[in-house]
Formats: sequence, structure tokens, C-alpha cells
Amino acid sequence: MVRANIMRSAAVVTAVAAAGILATAGPASAAAASPSAVCGSGYSVIDSKDLGPAVIYLTYNSSNGYNCVTTILDSYDGGAMWMGSSIQKSGGSELKDYGGYTRFAGPVYVSAPDTCIKWGGGVQDVVWKSGWEHCS
Repeated sequence: MVRANIMRSAAVVTAVAAAGILATAGPASAAAASPSAVCGSGYSVIDSKDLGPAVIYLTYNSSNGYNCVTTILDSYDGGAMWMGSSIQKSGGSELKDYGGYTRFAGPVYVSAPDTCIKWGGGVQDVVWKSGWEHCS
């Protein structure tokens, strides 16, 4: 009986320690958000717009012709807030991702080689959208 209690106590201590490690891992991994981490390999930043607490990044992958937009917070405080990312190619519908996020909104993708695009995003009460650009 004593041995069983010791084993249960050890299991509880291990579980609590593991939970502590996992609880602290969240913000550290979230802090690693970057345009290339969010959009994926092969995407390079071609434009950005600073909104104050966040930056909207427009990236492009020359190997597949896709653009990607993501809005990334400058610093992580652990709380969710309204954020969004959007992109639209000429002649197409706006693609967007808006909601409550803790670190970034998006990614949103569109295939738009040799086509003009509008891109934008927002955080809290700040929203921005480009005109038609990046047409070549």
C-alpha cells in the first residue's frame, strides 16, 4: 500500500511538472511567429504595413505564384484580441481571416501571378487596406 501511494505521488509530481512546462511553452512558441513561419517556406516579404500593435505582412512565393497575408502582433501578452488579414486579386473575391487571436491572423493565400491585388488587415480598432498594387 505504501509503495502504491509513493508511485501515485511520483506520478502526480511528474504530471504537475509536465503541466508547468507545457503552460510556459505556449507564449515562447507563440513569440516565434514570423511571416515565413506563418505562411510557410518559400514565402518572402514583399510589403508590410505597421499598424502600431501589429504589422500586416504581404509575402510572395515565386515558385508557385501565391501571395500570403498575415497580421502579426509585435508582442504577445497572452490575451486574445480582434485581428484580421485579407487579400483579393483583380476580378476575384476577397479572402479573409478575421476573429479573436492571441498572436496572428491568417494566413490567407491567393494565386495572383501577373495580377493586381489588394491586401490588408487589422488589429483592435485599426484597419487598413491597400489599393490595387503589385500588378506585375
